Parts: sequence; structure tokens; C-alpha cells
Amino acid sequence: MNLTKKSSYGLIAALELAHHSETKPQSATSIAEQYSLPVSFIEKILHELRHAGIVSSKQGRSGGYFLARSPETISVRNVLEALGESLDLVGCLNSDSHCDLTACCPTQGAWRHIDTRFKDLLDSLSLQSLLHSELDVS
Repeated sequence: MNLTKKSSYGLIAALELAHHSETKPQSATSIAEQYSLPVSFIEKILHELRHAGIVSSKQGRSGGYFLARSPETISVRNVLEALGESLDLVGCLNSDSHCDLTACCPTQGAWRHIDTRFKDLLDSLSLQSLLHSELDVS
């Protein structure tokens, strides 16, 4: 697993939308400017999240992006997978892998166990829980 800028920025955007879920839609520009991120990249990310059903958008003067579901029901894993990120911790767990050691690897079972626990953790972390933990730290 290699988290990219896309996944990092996507999580930032999703958390911003979760933070403002009770108020008004947020523009890609306002999110990008707040964190000094490229507006076009944030727009592309929000488009992918909208296509995946995590984000919705509203056109017009009071338009922008907002979460399509409540922040309690959107996990970190949902966001990362919507952006096409591979969550496999090691390459040999991917079904496309062509590792010569697959048939005899003594660590494959351990990696599968660790991978499962990791993905369960990402499933258990909702945007809402991240907002609350962020608020508790400050």
C-alpha cells in the first residue's frame, strides 16, 4: 500500500465536507484554498467521490459539494477505495501478483492476517469518528 497525494487530499476534502455537513455545501475552491491545494486536483477528486456515491453536488449560487450520506456511515476505506487506491499492504496479496514464492511463502498467511486487520481498522474509522478525534486532540 502506498498512499498518494490523491488519497491524502481526498480524505482532507471528505473531512471538510463532514465538518460542514450540517451547514452548507462547500466549493472545491474553498477547500483547496484553505489547505493551499491545487483547485483542479480537488475538483477531480470530488468528481470521483461523487461518482462513487460518497459526495453529492448542487449547482447554482448556493451550490457546492456535500456528503451524500451521513459522516457516520462513510469510512476511511470507502473514501480510499472510491479514489482507486490499492489497500493491499504487500504486492503478493493482490490477485494480479506474479510472485514466484506464492506456493511456498512462509509469510503469506501472516501478511493476509495483518492485511485483514488493517482493512477492518479502515472500515471502523468513519469520517465522524475522525472529526471527533481531531477535536479531542486540540
